[in-house]
Amino acid sequence: MHKLDHIVFGSFTLEEGTEYIEHILQAKLSDIGYHKDMGTHNRVIRISEKVYLEVVAIDPQKRSLNNRKWFNLDNSNLQSKLKKSPQIIGYVIENNNININKYYDPFFEASRGNFKWQFAMPTFKNTIFNSKIIETGIIPSLISWKSEKPIYQMKKNQFELINFEIELAESQQHFYTFLKSFGEIENVSFSITTRESTSIFKLKLKDNLRDVVISI
Repeated sequence: MHKLDHIVFGSFTLEEGTEYIEHILQAKLSDIGYHKDMGTHNRVIRISEKVYLEVVAIDPQKRSLNNRKWFNLDNSNLQSKLKKSPQIIGYVIENNNININKYYDPFFEASRGNFKWQFAMPTFKNTIFNSKIIETGIIPSLISWKSEKPIYQMKKNQFELINFEIELAESQQHFYTFLKSFGEIENVSFSITTRESTSIFKLKLKDNLRDVVISI
């Protein structure tokens, strides 16, 4: 079984994404972290014992970097969507099946402060994928931690992950089959809807302090 490492919430500016999530969760996010080589910055919050939520945006001070941004943040269509509203744009798993590596570009080294990891993004070179399906974020990115995982240094809180669901349109049935072939991903489920719109991410958390279920 693959392990869900974190869920990615994108925003046009980090300030907008931070305000949005802090309002919904009624909780503070972490201090800002910087991905200097990728040209992005983020804030995070723990949403279970082993999973965290990342709010990420392009760092305006590093916007001119020419490398491909993770989670398609350099995609103009996605940026147009994020201008309207911040939203979940992807998720990251720890890969326990090397057979799926063929669907990804080679791992590269990345860091944020003292945290170090290897990261792989879905490849545009494989005939199974087209650019549009990669842009939806439904294909997970892969991570392999080379330092201690940051979640172990995050403050424990009242949140509990209920489920992370990826809802696909009927026209995306073949991707449903493909994703199921990846093998089970802890805390992640896939479903098919009769809608003909694009895929939708649905995150449900339990706030044990307020005794409420939160949907993002």
